[in-house]
Amino acid sequence: MNDEFYIGYLPSAPPGLARRAKRVVLTLIFLGASSVVWLAASQAARPAGTFEFGTVRTFEGVLIERPIPMLRVSPPEGLEGEASPLVLVGFGKGGLPEFARGHHGAQVRFRGTLVIQGANAMIELNDPESFEVITPAAAGDPTGEILSLNVTVTGELVDTKCYFGVMRPATGKVHRACAVRCLSGGVPPGLLVRDDIGGSAVFLLAGTDGAPLDYDVEWAALAVTARGALELHGELPVLRVRSLELAH
Repeated sequence: MNDEFYIGYLPSAPPGLARRAKRVVLTLIFLGASSVVWLAASQAARPAGTFEFGTVRTFEGVLIERPIPMLRVSPPEGLEGEASPLVLVGFGKGGLPEFARGHHGAQVRFRGTLVIQGANAMIELNDPESFEVITPAAAGDPTGEILSLNVTVTGELVDTKCYFGVMRPATGKVHRACAVRCLSGGVPPGLLVRDDIGGSAVFLLAGTDGAPLDYDVEWAALAVTARGALELHGELPVLRVRSLELAH
């Protein structure tokens, strides 16, 4: 018999064994590279979002606290075109900060940082000393007349600050712990609704009576079904929720 035998302390393996080992190694490298390419291609494209960390802009407009905190404003410096109302949140994992509350309908000015995702825009109020009321609120409802449509929709419960661009990933179980903390801190909840062709939209969730929505933040990253009146504030869809439950 002329069987080759590999001895570990020798400087090289027998020629036959060496050739077979090279073929196995090359095959494994090819399969590994192919798997990486396939996994990357199979992932759904994440929505584009930008958090202008370190960039502070000056904003001026009418502060709306209900149904969700937002600023009705012309496009801020550096942006062009018409803008939907900009959602308002606080620094870190918090909603509208205390220093900005109690000014529903007032004309205000402050400095903050933008979070942008497509038509969705949000301001992080992170400079309390810059906040000032220019004109107190006038009588009447500053939101004006808003049309609504009764809907029932199912989607993933998300925290809008992270989803709009502060963090990636911002959905699913991997982000759930962070989402729970953001929602607990008052970040407006959103319902991420996906269609069958890869499209998606986020409805901001609010209570029916103008108060923040009362719900279980532990439902973050889970599928829920919401029923209520869908309103359009500029291009910002807000769902005033009558009922919210885990999807079956």
